[in-house]
Amino acid sequence: MQNQVLFFILLSAMALLCAGCTESIPGIPPGSQPDSMTPGPTVTMPPGQSVTVQINEKDPITATIKVIFAGGEGQIATRDILVRLTRSDGKVIIEHLTAEMQEEVEIQGTKESDRIEVYVTLNTGKTYKIIDQLVPYRTRG
Repeated sequence: MQNQVLFFILLSAMALLCAGCTESIPGIPPGSQPDSMTPGPTVTMPPGQSVTVQINEKDPITATIKVIFAGGEGQIATRDILVRLTRSDGKVIIEHLTAEMQEEVEIQGTKESDRIEVYVTLNTGKTYKIIDQLVPYRTRG
């Protein structure tokens, strides 16, 4: 009897340990390739719940990237907007936008191409990847 109880406790502990190993980055759905420099597929948000996020070109001097919330029908239903920049040097920067018109974040990029992803989480808890693209560095001239 004691062996069965001990076996059950060990089995439960192993299940808890394994469950922690499969977690993804909060707000980013499993299956996305967060450290890759290759953009992946995006999805269309449900009708009446779409929002627009604008990615500006990199500043030619500082290499910063402005990300701006531009509104949309789903503005009132948006809980969070996660902006994830994977820089060409491997550094990952995560910022959050609120769903307020002209809300913006400025993220320090590199003088190479960087990957930017935008995830929108609605108040239903569902998260949508609406942008996944490379942002190249362009010099003036």
